[in-house]
Amino acid sequence: MSKPIEETIVSIRSFFAVPAPSLEPVRRTMSDRIRIARGLCIFFMTFVHVPPGIGGNVYDRDASFFDLVYFVLTRLAGLSSVSLLSVVSGFFIVSSLAKAGARPLLVAKLKTLGVPLLAWNLLMLALLTLYGLMRGKWQDMPDFTALGMADALVAFTGWPLDVPLWFLRDLFVCCLFSPLLYGALKRFPVATIGLLVVYTLFGEDLYLLQRPQLMLFFALGMWLRLSRTAEPAIDRTARWLLPGLAVMVALYLALRVENVLFGEMDDTLRLTLDTLLRITMAAGFWLLTDVILRSRFATGFLWFEPYAFFLFCSHAIFFHFAAIPFRRLFGNYGSDLFAVTFFALPLLAVIGAIIGLQLIDRSRKLLFLFNAGRGLDPMRRAVARDAQPARSRAG
Repeated sequence: MSKPIEETIVSIRSFFAVPAPSLEPVRRTMSDRIRIARGLCIFFMTFVHVPPGIGGNVYDRDASFFDLVYFVLTRLAGLSSVSLLSVVSGFFIVSSLAKAGARPLLVAKLKTLGVPLLAWNLLMLALLTLYGLMRGKWQDMPDFTALGMADALVAFTGWPLDVPLWFLRDLFVCCLFSPLLYGALKRFPVATIGLLVVYTLFGEDLYLLQRPQLMLFFALGMWLRLSRTAEPAIDRTARWLLPGLAVMVALYLALRVENVLFGEMDDTLRLTLDTLLRITMAAGFWLLTDVILRSRFATGFLWFEPYAFFLFCSHAIFFHFAAIPFRRLFGNYGSDLFAVTFFALPLLAVIGAIIGLQLIDRSRKLLFLFNAGRGLDPMRRAVARDAQPARSRAG
């Protein structure tokens, strides 16, 4: 092999290489706050998927007090919580690249993201089939074509049967691009973030990601790790964003009160506002983790963290079937008792996730299929239950 070719290969490898010694270990308080963020954000996300039980747009009506509460928990907090999870994923992918390298990392992500994506959607398909055989209702079944099944099971170009799992699909795509993102962020961080902003605003029709914003937040997490941004600096930046969060919340509430339908907005304006909301909301959630870590609730949040992924994967399936008797008892969205359904289902989903994961904890195959291979570590639970977090002790 000629010397110029060898030098080119070395240059390409150095572009993608992540030197492990350059990464500082994550502080205990930072790690604890990230664990709290997972459970917190996923719990808020569950409100988004409570079935309203009606056709039409739930925002296309005069806003009562409950309508505003519903809007805050679904459109503002629930949908926007995904942004902080994306940042956290990008933050940790850098150290994963350094430890494992690109190819082993992608194989690992196929197991921890791709397998649960497929397994939970297959479970949903089986339950829909069983329900159809029992009740003769088949309206929720996917199209039995190659593309229809690809969408239903792995979110190839559309939403999967277990709708929240589009996030796993998009996150896997981000992991595929992570070596390229690393090289670009290392050398051209401003230009890279700028290109991702453009992709966020104009990339919906490319079918690369269901939510193009996710790669922007994923890259921001990578940049925080690569730039060695310390926890206090991240907190300061988050506090600077709080006035922006207040403005975005006020703007969105005003739009809701005026019955402005977001689907009828200009696409670029809608995506710009949505991205600004998600950035500022991520800052708000991050600062909230610090408040929780300093409180007496920290132990409970840390104890729950191992169940968060199972809750994320299972809650929409649970809601789909549990909402049937709840609708009969408490009505659809707009009825006086729908608030019972709206607040009860997420709490029941949390209880169901705790019970469900404990039931499969002794089966490696079931954990591999439905919980990314992660079981419940008794030692980890004991530490979370019995020990106060480092910052709590210090404070």
